[in-house]
Amino acid sequence: MPTVQIGTFPVSEAFLSKPEIFKAPLDVIKTSDGHISSFYGSQVEDGKTGYFVSVWESYEHHQKLIGEPSYANLIEALKPAAAGKLDRNHFNVTGDADTALSSPAVEFVVFTLKADSSADKLVPLLEDLAKALNIATGAHPPCMWGQSIENKSKYLLIVGWDTVAAHWEAVKEGTDLHKIVVSITGQADLTIGHSHITKHKD
Repeated sequence: MPTVQIGTFPVSEAFLSKPEIFKAPLDVIKTSDGHISSFYGSQVEDGKTGYFVSVWESYEHHQKLIGEPSYANLIEALKPAAAGKLDRNHFNVTGDADTALSSPAVEFVVFTLKADSSADKLVPLLEDLAKALNIATGAHPPCMWGQSIENKSKYLLIVGWDTVAAHWEAVKEGTDLHKIVVSITGQADLTIGHSHITKHKD
């Protein structure tokens, strides 16, 4: 089962002026066993949050890379891009990840369970949300969602869109998607961001 890693971090001036700062370390990561693809970019809303997303054949493949002596050098090479700590989560997906991540605009959502909620209450709503997103106008299905491997109280969602505006149009008040999102807010706190991320290539 493929695993998606989402890393978020406060971006440095070096990254804002030269996003290609990721290229050299990603040239190394792409040769790692089990690596499928990597993407990077900054958040549309604040311009200060960076996204680093990598797709792996499995969680174990990425953990193997982290355990290698050379990994410390990779982290050092990435440090100039960040002005602070990298927050990282992994989640497993059931199929294609590249379609959504290669879209013109990518939506990233983190759902954090409320103290009085549970997975049994939230998961059916996320299933309904995913079904509705996959047929939404302007979406690039399939969307991806799953529970964070690191933090069981968090769930992550990635959706590809034609534009950021297309997302907000699809979930505006009065739509079925809006009703589902309102139900979800009763069970979890939401953090939403968008990015025009770049796929790392040769």
